[in-house]
Amino acid sequence: MTEGCPFCDQSTKNRALKESKFAFVILSNPRIAFGHLLVIPKRHVHKVRDLKGEEASEIFSLLAELQEKILNKISKGTEIRQNYKPYLPDSQTHVNHLHFHIVPRDEDDEIARKVDTHRKPLYQKLSSEEKERLFKLLKD
Repeated sequence: MTEGCPFCDQSTKNRALKESKFAFVILSNPRIAFGHLLVIPKRHVHKVRDLKGEEASEIFSLLAELQEKILNKISKGTEIRQNYKPYLPDSQTHVNHLHFHIVPRDEDDEIARKVDTHRKPLYQKLSSEEKERLFKLLKD
C-alpha cells in the first residue's frame, strides 16, 4: 500500500464489483459514461511495464471479460485506455496508480458529441520524415 493512494485505500477496494488475485474492478466515480469501469492492480504500480507476467495476464483477461459483458448488455462498442502522466498530481480525475478504463461507447453518445468532434482535427497524416525519425527512436 502506498500512503495517500486512493486505489490502495481499503474503502476503494470495498467498492469492488469484481475481485481477483491481482486486481479489482470498480465503477468509475466520477464517470464519463454509464457503465464506465476501472480495472486496478492490487499492487501499487505506475506503468504497464511494472506488472509481473501473471498480473498482466489476469488484468488483460479481466479487460476482455468485462468488454464482452458491456458489449452484450450496455453498448455497441467500448474504449479501453490507460494513461501514464506522472507529471500530474492525484486528483478527482487522475490517480498515479496504474489502472485501465473501460468506457461503453455508441456511435452518437455524449462523448462523441462533446469530445470526438474536437479530437478528429488533431489527427494528422504521418509524414515520411516523421515515420523515419520514429522508426529510429522506437524500433527494437
